Amino acid sequence: MNKCSFRRARQPEQKAQRRAAVLRAAGELVDEKGPMAVSLAAIAKRVGLSKGNLYRYFESREALLLELLYEGWLDWITATERELVPLGGSDDPAAVAEVLARTTASRPRACALVAVMGSVLEQNLSAEVVYDFKLRGLGIFIRLVNALHSALPALGVDGARDFLNAYVALLAGLWPIANPPPVVAEVLQRPELQAFQQDFAASLEQASRALLVGFTIPAPT
Repeated sequence: MNKCSFRRARQPEQKAQRRAAVLRAAGELVDEKGPMAVSLAAIAKRVGLSKGNLYRYFESREALLLELLYEGWLDWITATERELVPLGGSDDPAAVAEVLARTTASRPRACALVAVMGSVLEQNLSAEVVYDFKLRGLGIFIRLVNALHSALPALGVDGARDFLNAYVALLAGLWPIANPPPVVAEVLQRPELQAFQQDFAASLEQASRALLVGFTIPAPT
């Protein structure tokens, strides 16, 4: 992407355009280098602003990346809801797991951001930014709980909620294992170490199916 130059944004629509440009630049850098390597200085250079001007739109690098994660989540839930509609009332954990794994794996940027959400993104933030992110995230969470419950009535609302919490933890842990640094990936190609190789989409689908079945089985009384 060619660097853009901006005059100071004064009107609300100009500020909205500038903010969107900052997020696009940050997304491109996350795709190229991974979230851990993205700095405010690099984002500012990409979008054609001074680093100081970025603070007009986001209070920190973490707040910016957290907003990028929210955008990814919103895109994911919209696609997942749509693909779960034909499975309404099916009570088919395998089919639901396939949809979840496929729609998730096709959004590597969101996966990479989820993997560092607790350790990196939710640091260096004000309480106001955290609350806003969590409140908007709750809206997405409720939408997906309802979509899952519609497809898997036997799961129940509580089961869908518990599954989703486990799914996010599974995703966050599996992503870095399945996408190791280049040196690790090279070493794992050796025949004696191939047992440690993970295909992200296949592993996510398999584990999700097992979790869905597990959360559907009533707890012993």
